[in-house]
Amino acid sequence: MPAHDDVKAGKADFLMAFGETARARRAALGLTQRQLDARMGYRGKFSGGVERGARNLTLDNLYLLAAALDTDPRDLLSD
Repeated sequence: MPAHDDVKAGKADFLMAFGETARARRAALGLTQRQLDARMGYRGKFSGGVERGARNLTLDNLYLLAAALDTDPRDLLSD
């Protein structure tokens, strides 16, 4: 089993990469973070936290994010 610090580092890397994928998809659609948040039904800075790798999503929010980005949730995870 990997050391705890290695797992934490891997998690941080994964969240950053996921955020970069979400940011690229949002930019390709020409959406601002505020517009994306509105599409998801949020009035805050939700997508900014995702894009920075600071927010850990639930599966529910992954689905909402993918729908707001007009993509399949698996596509956000595969890049």
